This record gives sequence, C-alpha cells and structure tokens, in this order.
Amino acid sequence: MTEPAALPDANSFAVQRARLSDGTELAFVREGKGGVPLLMLHGWPSTKRIFYRNIGPLAAAGFEVIAPDASGWGDSPASPHGYPDPVRSTFQFAELMASLGHDRWVLAAFDFGSFTALDMTTRFPARIIRQLLWNPMVPLLPEAYDRAGCGGNLMQENLSLSSHITDHGADPDAFAARFADDAARAAYVRGFYQGRVWRTGGPRLNLAGEGNFDDSAAAFHAAPFASAETFRASINYYAALLHPDKFFAEPMITLKVGAETMFLYGTADQIIGPIVTRRAEVAYERLVGPFLVDGGGHFLCWERPAVVNGALRCLCRDILPGHGS
Repeated sequence: MTEPAALPDANSFAVQRARLSDGTELAFVREGKGGVPLLMLHGWPSTKRIFYRNIGPLAAAGFEVIAPDASGWGDSPASPHGYPDPVRSTFQFAELMASLGHDRWVLAAFDFGSFTALDMTTRFPARIIRQLLWNPMVPLLPEAYDRAGCGGNLMQENLSLSSHITDHGADPDAFAARFADDAARAAYVRGFYQGRVWRTGGPRLNLAGEGNFDDSAAAFHAAPFASAETFRASINYYAALLHPDKFFAEPMITLKVGAETMFLYGTADQIIGPIVTRRAEVAYERLVGPFLVDGGGHFLCWERPAVVNGALRCLCRDILPGHGS
C-alpha cells in the first residue's frame, strides 16, 4: 500500500549554506536544532528533496535533521576542486557536521548515499551512533558472501540489467553532451522514478513502486538535474566507480561494519535485488533486520515515509527526548 501525500513545495524548508575549509559550499536543510543529530544522505538521481516527507516528522520526534545536497548537486554549487565523488563527500559531510557542533550523529542513507555512509562508518567509526539503510550498497566481501551462499557482485548484477552505470561513468562528458537542453535532461531523470527501459531491447523495469511517483512528483525530483552543470557533476559518482583514480581517497568499503544498523528493503525495486538482504546479514555485525517493505522500492523515504520515519524513531528510541517517560 502506498502512502499518498501532498507534494511538498521546493521552498518547504529553509536552505542554509556552509563553506568548508577546502572552499566548497554545501547547501543543506537543518530542522529541529538541539535534537539528536541525524545526517540524511541522498543518492542518484535525488537531492535533499527526497527527504522532504521525512524532515518535518523527524524533527518533531526529537531529531536535528541535516539533509545536505552533495557538492555540485541541487542547491550546492560546483566545488573549486572539480566534480565530487562518494568518498570526497564523506570528508565534506563530516566537516559539515563538525561545523554545526556535532561530534557524533545518526546516519540515514540509500543508493550512492549508502556508499558514502559505508565509507564514513568505516573511516570514522567513533562518529556514527547508529544508522538506517534501505536498498543500499553493502560492503564488498565476495569470499564471505560466497561462504554464506549469497555470492555475486552487485555491480555485475546491475550491469546485467542496465547500461546506466557504464553510460554515465565510462565517458561522463560525452554522455552529458547527448542531452540537448534542460527538458531532455529532466525527462531522462524522470524515468528513474517512473520506470524505464534500462538496456536496449530489455524490459521496462522500476526502481520505485508502481504509481508512487506521479508526473508532478517525478518532475519535482528531476528539476534539480535539468541544468547541464548539475547533471554533469552528479554523474561523476558513476565515473568514480569505473575510474578509481577519480576517488578523493581509497574507498573504505571492504570491511564488515560494526555500527548498529537497521536495514530495510523496498521490495518493488527491480534493479537492486533482494539478495542484498542476505548479504546484509553477513556484512553488518550489529544488524537490526533486514525488514522487507511492500508498497515501496528504491526511494522508500519518499514512497513509504511513515515506515522510514518510524524505523528511525524505533532505532533511536533510547536517545530521543522523552525516553523513559
């Protein structure tokens, strides 16, 4: 069952800005100041807007919600250091949280945001209180997965279904140049929300649950990617996957994760397969779940917001205001 709700306005939340030590400027939403710090990390093709059904309820529940746009995405301008990658984002988001007065925080992430979360929990384990993930990337542990009977390679599995990783990442400049104007870029991005043919000659597949993104909702999320500069900056995340020299630092994604982790899987996702839940049981040493969520897919925070909001309240019930009352 889907959860119909009014479409948020682009100005639903005040956008704040922070300038980092490397000259990068990050745009972010911050609501519920003084609560339990919660860093929410978007993926592709999303921005902080994907959390606009979560920010208000979570702030009301006692979280200080911080939802940034990655450098070059959404309202964050291009960095003086070029296009971002998921590891550079680890350092930038950690610096952002420190600048807001937080030594430790809760994470909520999916898609490429979960790549950054994975690197962050391994690189800065003392800073992560606990985390909620859905339809994410999991650590690269091929031998452990083979022993557990859930072997395989997530990237190879995705490549068998879709050409978008190589389309975006092999030659991102050439790919970005294929689109004639803002309308063409926005139309392309809308397909990731509403279903598309992912490989020439292949079937139409969905990331999201059928009907969870009507035309207005898909346009709302596609709008930030209509500009040529933002679109090109965002697909550099894919370029880093295929060209490891583009990473800011060696990704720390090959170890089991010690942080307490609640794991959700939106069952309508036809690109990230359900085997990811088996791998989660191997890769996360303090795992809560995994829990299967019907009626939603890759973008659970938008598709089933009450589930994601409730999961975070449950995960953090002992540290939220009013615990024990």
